Amino acid sequence: MTEKGKPMTLPCFELTEPTSIGEACRMLQGNGEIRLIAGGTDLLVGMKRKGARADLVVSLSRIGELRSMWFPDQTTLVLGAMVSIDDISESPLIKANFPALSNAAGKVGSPEIRNRATIGGNICATRPAGDTIGPLIAYGATVEIAGPTGARSAAVESIFGGSGQTTLGKDEILTSIWLKRPADGTGASYAKFTVRHTLEVPLVSVTSVVSLENGVCRSATLVLGAVAPTFMRCPAAEGLLTGKEMSEAVAERAGYLAGNMCSPTSGLPGLAHYRRRLVEMLVKQSLLEAASVPKSNCGGLRTE
Repeated sequence: MTEKGKPMTLPCFELTEPTSIGEACRMLQGNGEIRLIAGGTDLLVGMKRKGARADLVVSLSRIGELRSMWFPDQTTLVLGAMVSIDDISESPLIKANFPALSNAAGKVGSPEIRNRATIGGNICATRPAGDTIGPLIAYGATVEIAGPTGARSAAVESIFGGSGQTTLGKDEILTSIWLKRPADGTGASYAKFTVRHTLEVPLVSVTSVVSLENGVCRSATLVLGAVAPTFMRCPAAEGLLTGKEMSEAVAERAGYLAGNMCSPTSGLPGLAHYRRRLVEMLVKQSLLEAASVPKSNCGGLRTE
């Protein structure tokens, strides 16, 4: 329903369902406004609200290889772009090896949305508050991108051209996401703050990935969401953590540095300062949680 109580209706458009990635890329080369659709949880809503339009919608639903999850070697996980957010949230293997990603996926929208939404769609929506993006960046994920001249690889963060904008060419399709299992002794955590518990985008999100050896931080990655037009790393806080024994005081100092680095905008007086304080608290919470659960599994993907 609209704000005035009238039902929202989709505008007219042509729908096509290619059965291969190559065919889909060729269809994107046509004239007019052409849009890809995966789960449809963003595009269809946007079209109903008149915030998005399309003359032709190219559905990826019949390209079976995009729905696969596979393991090219013992340390690598590949997610097809059409793997659902719910499958990522519920996968025992992802929970064991990439817990921050599993946790973040479980916080996306409602169960109905998670069942429809896809990991590729979540990335290409390029929202600075997207739940799965921070963990993917923190885990060093790369993506495979198909185009008319072949495939190319890129860091997942390179997809983001700003809020709602991708760097993909008109005739390119994100086809898969590649993740390497973190080194032994690595823990990870995803934390976010929202006004409500469900169906709410975060005011702030934090992903921490920390590698420890005898309690000392060998490396750390901090990724903040919803505090800038796109996701951001915190090099000053990461540098502070490296070489230090993880403690509450160290985590608190890292949070302070991260909070000072971000510059969230808001039309409400005091809210930007409030969100910076949230960054400080969530970074501390996330780091301490990540440092408490280092993993060791002899170099291969955990299967339990």
